[in-house]
Amino acid sequence: MLHGEFDLIRDFATPVAGVWSAYADPDLRHRWHRIPGRDSQLTLDFRNDGSETLTGSFAASGEVEVIDSRMRFLDISSHERIVSAHVFALNGVRRWVSLVTVTFTPVEGGTRVRHHEQYAFLAWSGDGAHDRAHLRGSMNLSFNALDVVLDGSQPACRISRCSRE
Repeated sequence: MLHGEFDLIRDFATPVAGVWSAYADPDLRHRWHRIPGRDSQLTLDFRNDGSETLTGSFAASGEVEVIDSRMRFLDISSHERIVSAHVFALNGVRRWVSLVTVTFTPVEGGTRVRHHEQYAFLAWSGDGAHDRAHLRGSMNLSFNALDVVLDGSQPACRISRCSRE
């Protein structure tokens, strides 16, 4: 088993209420939190002990990959934090599980979002370096997409401050 953790911190030029809505509203959330491809589906029950299921498939390197991502909300404190347990499966194989804490802090001109993830890979390729980079990189891509949803006139990529694993 491979264990690790990472932090991603991103400042968004949107007040906390707007960023919070992008996490809590199923339609807004699915605009930025989705599986690449046409069949991405999201179900969201955004409350303590609620859940999220994100499924879909896409072609990668000529093969179709089927993704099943499931999350259980352990603690939600409105406009402050979300704590969740996450299970990710690829082609029916459980790849990793993680504990994710997302915090929302008002900053001048918007909101600072901190995504902290503690993960355990159950299945990986090679030495796991690619899998770790993919997990962290996918969260960066999600933040980029969230930025576009929050303010389509802004560039998709902003500078993020990240700690080392």
